[in-house]
Amino acid sequence: MNPTEKPNVQNEKGQEYYDALADKLDALQSIKNNGRGVSHIQTLIFYLRKGMINEAKAVALNESDKFTTIKDIKEIIKQELYEPGEKHPWSLFEK
Repeated sequence: MNPTEKPNVQNEKGQEYYDALADKLDALQSIKNNGRGVSHIQTLIFYLRKGMINEAKAVALNESDKFTTIKDIKEIIKQELYEPGEKHPWSLFEK
């Protein structure tokens, strides 16, 4: 397998969708924290760009408590990383 291939994307959205999502999240996170960005979002972006969607979701789950100050990014992740009806890390706290 070619090292530039992204074999882990396993749904109908495709890698282009996740690359665009990564770009959107990167633009938002880069202005947070006095321009230093947000490390756990950078990790999530890394996995999105590699096509490792389950790993990106694992980062969101494992770091879900750190999203209280970045609600704009949290909303994008909830709406665009997870399928409609799919449970996300914040599902338990919503009605």
